[in-house]
Amino acid sequence: MNKIIATMAISVLVSSSALAADFPEPASTITVIVPFGAGGMVDLMARAMAPNWDAKWGTRTVVLNRPGANGQIALTEMLKQKPDGRTIAFTQGFDTQMSYLNAEAKAPYSRSSFIPVGMIQSTPSVWLVRSNSPYRTMGALLDAARHRPGELSFGTPAARGPAVLYLEEFEKKAGARLTGVPFNDAPSLVSALLGGHIDLATSNPAVALPHVRSGRLRALMVSGDTGLKYFPDTPTSASLGLEISKLGSNTGLTLARGTPEATVQAWSAMLEAISLDPTLRERMDELAIHLSYATPADYARAWTATEAEVRKILMRTSGEARPFP
Repeated sequence: MNKIIATMAISVLVSSSALAADFPEPASTITVIVPFGAGGMVDLMARAMAPNWDAKWGTRTVVLNRPGANGQIALTEMLKQKPDGRTIAFTQGFDTQMSYLNAEAKAPYSRSSFIPVGMIQSTPSVWLVRSNSPYRTMGALLDAARHRPGELSFGTPAARGPAVLYLEEFEKKAGARLTGVPFNDAPSLVSALLGGHIDLATSNPAVALPHVRSGRLRALMVSGDTGLKYFPDTPTSASLGLEISKLGSNTGLTLARGTPEATVQAWSAMLEAISLDPTLRERMDELAIHLSYATPADYARAWTATEAEVRKILMRTSGEARPFP
């Protein structure tokens, strides 16, 4: 009996390895799930990148937008599918971790539900006002927020994203209080700013740049200590002496737990290869997206570091955070 069981086990392992080695089958369909609406940075990345792996693999990719709930809708959709590598999801640093660490969200998954495949880009946030705003500098806006606490509205592309930290830092470190207004994605946020419904917004450069170039929006600040070439005259928060978190846009691709290791490696190798493709890099650069590949191990470490930050914030703001399993 033991020999029979051992033989069956070996057969299953060989079969699984063969299936993984065959990934992806030519002419098969790949579904890439985007946790944001059409027109945002992650959506632009998906639609620019997919034709590259389709050309190399002979596959056909469908981009599926599933915005809302800090990515919970998108990730739940991925986890419903068979973990064979043919369904993969974009994950956004901070938003993804918040979706399952926030006890109020009641996400049907945890950290162990996912296999980080690779980071694709990491870019700081840019802070924006309308071009006709009376606030021409970040200093002027903060002065107004100090003198009229809570009157100025601060739009963010997610209800539980880095905005939780930004608002706390403004109040505790800058002595200025803003009223947070969450949106489902960056395009909706920027539309509200253009329409005069909010006073200030933070966004990724890809969504902001066209409106800054057209003269409709003004960039006041870039988060962190490293400037962005897309906004050469815009100061960093560090240069202004503001202790604002460097958390910005950190994007990767993730598979469901149970995906064969060979399939994970196939995806990782593909992401690394296309991230070095000069034509794709030029196209991404035009969109103000800086491709920067990180291995599954490096992406997992970045993911863990972000979890720790999110957990600290949740404990400070609500006194509760779900465990890390």
